[in-house]
Amino acid sequence: MSDENATQDLYTPAQSREHLDGYGIRDPLAHPNSAIVEDQLVDRYLAVLQNVYDPTTAERPDVLPGRAEQLEEVRRIAAVSATERHREALADGDMQTLKHLTGQQDQRADVSGMKAIGKIDQLINGPAPILVIIGEPGAGKTNFACMLAQRFVDDNPGTLVASNVRTLRETTGWTDKKGNERDGWTGGFPEFKEWLRHEGNPTRNEQTPKLGLLDELSSHAGGSGKAGQLTRKYMGPLVFKVRKFGGALIVIAHDEASIHPLLTRLGLVIKKTSKKKAVVYDRIVNGRPKGKRFEVEGIPPTDWRYDDKEETDWYWQNEEAEDDGSGLDETDVKQVAAWTMVTCRNAGLSTRQIAEYVPYGKSTVGNWLDDIDDGGEKADWVDTVDAIIA
Repeated sequence: MSDENATQDLYTPAQSREHLDGYGIRDPLAHPNSAIVEDQLVDRYLAVLQNVYDPTTAERPDVLPGRAEQLEEVRRIAAVSATERHREALADGDMQTLKHLTGQQDQRADVSGMKAIGKIDQLINGPAPILVIIGEPGAGKTNFACMLAQRFVDDNPGTLVASNVRTLRETTGWTDKKGNERDGWTGGFPEFKEWLRHEGNPTRNEQTPKLGLLDELSSHAGGSGKAGQLTRKYMGPLVFKVRKFGGALIVIAHDEASIHPLLTRLGLVIKKTSKKKAVVYDRIVNGRPKGKRFEVEGIPPTDWRYDDKEETDWYWQNEEAEDDGSGLDETDVKQVAAWTMVTCRNAGLSTRQIAEYVPYGKSTVGNWLDDIDDGGEKADWVDTVDAIIA
């Protein structure tokens, strides 16, 4: 066998490792520990666990990682197996196993082409951008959101990334106030809020840059009944809290009508019209994007890894907990609601339409607006929100 062929033989195991870690063109069928765990029964156990693992069905999804390979038991099994394989490979001169263990990182996708898209970088300029992505199913919204997030992290090293996209591998670990290690998957509002404020009060404690990537929240929190009430109660305060903590936020929305006014007040609206094209707008008015800024064509695929067939989930309250665990500040709810009422009225919405964005009925909306016009307490609430989001 020639040296050239021998080199190619050694290269293939390293390529296999990159494929299993999700850096190949095709999605891997085997689990990441394949060819590392030698015991057939243990290897099969890990494979089955990968296939059936779904933390959203657990009583406490907030204490579980988003992916099975992040479970402490799986990590320990993989670490012990990798240590044994490494020691044996060095002793036996098994170069193919060593190449598989180390991988071939220079074969990972080259993302330098993204830097040529100056318009894309304009969207993530600044320390805490807020972006809303809308579009029809199949238009590549999640890919575009991940690509924007990737560019933001590239420009802001050390950023902590949290997401409700369970299969996203680029979320970053963090330690909660109880000392527990968390993997960056936030399946609902209570975990997202805990992640956002785990470093303490931003006025007294230095904050690590944070980026939240939230997918299809409104499609899991419908517009009617209890789910609709929770959406109206939590969505505005969620955005408000992100801004208070100086975090960046990328939200993939269900449609134009589901977007809270505070989102478009603080950020930009991006409508994906196809996988390669997007149009950037200033705002949403009466359920329609307005104030076209520019178009982006030739959008490249992201280098971030996730299952594009995943149906993301989200909940506003943990129904299994003794309390909802949200810790939502009612003052935030009221202040954001008052601000929302004024903003919606200025946009020409009726009291009935305004009630779709706040946790109050149209009669309460009318009474609050009268109090605001009279310079009452609720007018001060509006000023407070304006001061924070300015």
